[in-house]
Amino acid sequence: MHSNHKHEHIESEILNVINHTIKSEIYDESLKHCSFTAVKLSPDYSFATIYVDTYDRSKIEHMLEKLTIAKGVFRSQLAQYMRIRKIPDIRFVKDETIDNSLKIDQLLDKI
Repeated sequence: MHSNHKHEHIESEILNVINHTIKSEIYDESLKHCSFTAVKLSPDYSFATIYVDTYDRSKIEHMLEKLTIAKGVFRSQLAQYMRIRKIPDIRFVKDETIDNSLKIDQLLDKI
């Protein structure tokens, strides 16, 4: 149980650093409109999947490409602010939560 709490704490820290980085270190205005909704860290701490969303859903793929190009900036900020031995590789993915809930709402409306 203790290690699960540690795992969640590190995910939360990563999310905080990523959110700080997008505001203070990334100067591409189009990326200022994205939000990071969650972080899932692999069990061995080597990969961090960061879920991304935005109001303009048509631009999400373009944002993911730009974020991937800038992932070195995010990793260097993680290295600067976090006290972990190995900085995880970062993967940005579209947060499907809203899409999935809309599909469920549509299905419920049909019933």
